[in-house]
Amino acid sequence: MAGTLSLCPYIKMHRKNASASWLAMSLWIDHVHFGHIPDKPLHHLQQHTYMISKGANITKPRCQRQCGNITVPYPFGIGTGCAIDSWLEINCNTSFNPPKPFIGGVEVRDISDSQVRITNVVANKCYDRLGALTHEYIAWTNLLSSSPYSFSDANKFTVIGCDDLALITGSESKGRNFTSGCVSVCAKAEDVLGGYCSGMVVAKHPCLRNHTTVWSFDPCSYAFLGEENAFTFRGASDFLDPDFMNKTLSTVPTVLDWVIGNLSCAQAKAANYYACRGNSYCNDSDSGFGGYRCSCNQGYEGNPYLSPGCQ
Repeated sequence: MAGTLSLCPYIKMHRKNASASWLAMSLWIDHVHFGHIPDKPLHHLQQHTYMISKGANITKPRCQRQCGNITVPYPFGIGTGCAIDSWLEINCNTSFNPPKPFIGGVEVRDISDSQVRITNVVANKCYDRLGALTHEYIAWTNLLSSSPYSFSDANKFTVIGCDDLALITGSESKGRNFTSGCVSVCAKAEDVLGGYCSGMVVAKHPCLRNHTTVWSFDPCSYAFLGEENAFTFRGASDFLDPDFMNKTLSTVPTVLDWVIGNLSCAQAKAANYYACRGNSYCNDSDSGFGGYRCSCNQGYEGNPYLSPGCQ
């Protein structure tokens, strides 16, 4: 096996491409070239913490605290008038048992101080033993360029399968577009080791054969952008698992970073749109889209967006 090929390849999302507002994932079998996406230093101060959910006061007065099993702290809110703006408004769908929270048509799985976890989407292709395509699904997620959400660098673009090339493409409001991807080639099931994925961005791929040489143990392949720490590759057994897509959808979320508006801390103060309350400080977003978040000063806790602030 060539050193540039891998069985479960991935691309790690970095700030330059993670800030995209639109992404699509597809599995291809043709020669494609990719642009290089440069890295950008990370400056996150809050990762997967829940200070805004601590304390007795986590919502606006008379607003609902939970939707099913999910806590919804301010600046998010359930229903009209309970969020800081409409972008952070949660629709609690009570047709499910327990109820499920949604932002637009996207299911929310978790809300933390800086991130929202949403239900994933998975691209896949399946073939018959002669290489004829029997099923194809191109997955995409659109966050809208004016929204306060961007794809987090906690995600990893992962391809599961042999004899495949997967592409991830994206665009955002400032006109910066990108395409990248990874290739996966193996000869036999014994080559596929569980628990480990290697990966790199590739410039092109060798001739692929529509799974005709691997169909007996790998009739389908998958690609998804999901939280890196939430997925464990189980080896060749994943290739033949008819429930692989459903398992991935239920256990591997996509992580979004969220901010307040599109102004910096200084701009928000000047425009009288500053949301940080007492005993808190302001963090400018590093996504390239503007916006900010609030944090409690050291030694304080609580929700910095609600009066009187952190305690």
